Amino acid sequence: MNFLKSIVRIIIPKEPEVRMRRLELTFWAFLLSLAYYSLGLGFIAWFALVRPIMIISKLDGRTAFSSAFLFGYLFNLFTIYWVAMVTPPGMVVAVALMASYYAIGLFTFNRLYKLRPIFGIIALPILWTGIEYFRTLTEVAFPWSDLGYTQADYLYILQIVSVISVHGLSFLIVTVNVIIWQIFRSTVSAERKVTASFASLAIVIALLAFGWICLPPYPIDGTYRIGLLQGSVSLQDKLAGSPQVSFDIYDSLTQSISDENVQLFVWPETSAPTYLSHSRVDRKIIGDIVSKSGAYHLVGALGAGWHSGKQVAYNSCYQFSPTGRFQTRYDKVKLVPFSEQVPYQDELPFLRKEFLTQYLTFIETYNVQWWSDFRPGDSLVIFEADSVLYMVAICFESTFPEYIREGIRRGAHFVVGITNDTWFGESVGTYMHSRIFRTRAVENRCWMVRAANSGISYFVDQYGRLRQELPISQQGVLVGNVGLLEEYSLFTRWGDFTGLLSFLLSLGLIAILFVLWLIGKLRSN
Repeated sequence: MNFLKSIVRIIIPKEPEVRMRRLELTFWAFLLSLAYYSLGLGFIAWFALVRPIMIISKLDGRTAFSSAFLFGYLFNLFTIYWVAMVTPPGMVVAVALMASYYAIGLFTFNRLYKLRPIFGIIALPILWTGIEYFRTLTEVAFPWSDLGYTQADYLYILQIVSVISVHGLSFLIVTVNVIIWQIFRSTVSAERKVTASFASLAIVIALLAFGWICLPPYPIDGTYRIGLLQGSVSLQDKLAGSPQVSFDIYDSLTQSISDENVQLFVWPETSAPTYLSHSRVDRKIIGDIVSKSGAYHLVGALGAGWHSGKQVAYNSCYQFSPTGRFQTRYDKVKLVPFSEQVPYQDELPFLRKEFLTQYLTFIETYNVQWWSDFRPGDSLVIFEADSVLYMVAICFESTFPEYIREGIRRGAHFVVGITNDTWFGESVGTYMHSRIFRTRAVENRCWMVRAANSGISYFVDQYGRLRQELPISQQGVLVGNVGLLEEYSLFTRWGDFTGLLSFLLSLGLIAILFVLWLIGKLRSN
């Protein structure tokens, strides 16, 4: 009973100021999450951090950390709750892990601000951007909710990512939040408050002006003709039914296109729910579908292979020639942690389902959706069709700026994205994923096409403009042209220097604070 009272006291503290602080952080975390929804509210990101920054800057060390963790936890819960549709345990782990990153970054800001306010003011955009960059690293990488993605619907503002990447745009958004914060600080003079107002406005106007200069008023069509197939096959039919159900749908969609100039057909992720690497019968069926179209086909399916003497599964895609012959296979390299794979599965076998079900019997008793156990592919693959080169980003891979950049640097003329967002329904996750994909196109000034099982499928040009689009849950085809890459953007040439530099500086700041803390401890002893 005392234990339950302690838990309730932690959740609902007696102190009114603590309850008010938590309520405020909850409100602002929710408001910031709305900037990611398909509501046209991306502008919220430019001021939604002001109040949380004000709150955390005034707290003592331990309270600052716990408050920052709460804000990060709620923000991630409101933006990636949909992961639970795939794996509830994975969602819990992902939200807690992401929250810890924000807690460390905002706690570091708090400590620097306590040393000298100017230190914290300068450091916060660096720390936030460093966190976002760090989330692209390691096998637990989950770079889904970067602040820059909130601006994907504002094409003028988005154009800057072709120079400084999405992380650079995040840096500017946090900078504006920090500047606006100065307007509300009681210790700041009236003159500086006016200066801060003009400075924040100047940054946004400069971004709009840059985008206006970059964005051509008259779109130019491409030359390479592609057909996107959106089968809108339900999860029940895909998982429980015969692969032939999917084959019949995509055969019908292919034959519905009378345009003989289509050079490449794109099937979505796992649209062929079978291990094409081992099933000659299924390869023959798809080969017959392909040969009737007389064009190349890229088919999302499963793959299998051997690793350390054990058969393993891959999330793969396969290119078939116009004659129906299988040519090239790519195994997805960037897997979703705690959903598609166990991070560091060779080092942490106790996280695998087969191990845990020995002790946590409720997993099988209640059919809890645990994470899958795919293996990551070895390397990026560049496909060739009629002397035209392209890379494939399977679902989650589009969230990695440097990975897409690597494919383009290796010669890809355009990028194909295949995904199965059916898992997320019409949740915010589906729309967030679409905005991420569009941002990659602008970063690299490269045409991209996206084939999603149930939507959203589209053609997007190098400026982020959607040329053609199929809405969610609609079964159909899109036929259009893509342009071939002519020159690299500054981002493609230089890489994600803003993110990398922010990450390195963040490590340096954390190290300095740790050394100062250690020196203080030694002196006190």
